[in-house]
Amino acid sequence: MPLAARLLALAALPLLVSVRALGAQTITVSGNPGLLRISTAIPGSQPTSVSDAVTTFTVNTPTSGNIKYQVLMSLNANMPTNVTLTATLAVPAGSAGVSSGAIALDVTPRSVINSIKKNYSGTAAITYQLVATAAAGVVPNSSRIVTLTITTFP
Repeated sequence: MPLAARLLALAALPLLVSVRALGAQTITVSGNPGLLRISTAIPGSQPTSVSDAVTTFTVNTPTSGNIKYQVLMSLNANMPTNVTLTATLAVPAGSAGVSSGAIALDVTPRSVINSIKKNYSGTAAITYQLVATAAAGVVPNSSRIVTLTITTFP
């Protein structure tokens, strides 16, 4: 099959928020990203990646207890071979947090922001990017649950 005729798709990614209850710390998300579907490729090139940056997250840390917190992200199932879903969380203003940049997501919880100070509340953007190589071929529609967790750091 010619490269331009290959269609790669991943259905909408529903977000599930996971919270570790230590004092008053919480993390919430504004909703689900839109459908991420790779449907174009220039002949002789890799398929064109797609991204979504419409969702946000809000983090709240307690006034006492641990000094620093981190946000972890993971998927409920690994992505298909030659398909990668990355997430980038912007650092909420005034949080003193440090971003890990774009992180390839899988079933292992990965730190996406660390060093968020205690007694903090703020909101920032989440950007998802779906990338696939031509070797992925035609991938049936599927979905993944993205779990965000806030926990103490380190």
